[in-house]
Amino acid sequence: IFASFVAHVLEMTIYGFGYFVLVEYGNVGAFEGITEFSLANCLYFSTQTYTSLGFGDIAPKGSIRILVGVEALNGLLLIGWSASYTYLAMERFWDSK
Repeated sequence: IFASFVAHVLEMTIYGFGYFVLVEYGNVGAFEGITEFSLANCLYFSTQTYTSLGFGDIAPKGSIRILVGVEALNGLLLIGWSASYTYLAMERFWDSK
């Protein structure tokens, strides 16, 4: 469980760094709703997107929206896969008694 959690945090961090680099240095879009563009805001937005929480306080504009959609789908699939794998592993453990 801990390894799965760490893997998800790492994935959100990679997306957050990607947003920061693409917006700051790649000029592929921007984020509305924030007063100061920073890495912390990118990590926060990535966490919202990956988990499909979507508060809506930060909104992407421009070409970066494509990556945001990919992250949301990726998070949905990987969190679902992790939950399924955990269930199957625990089911084997419960059946062995």
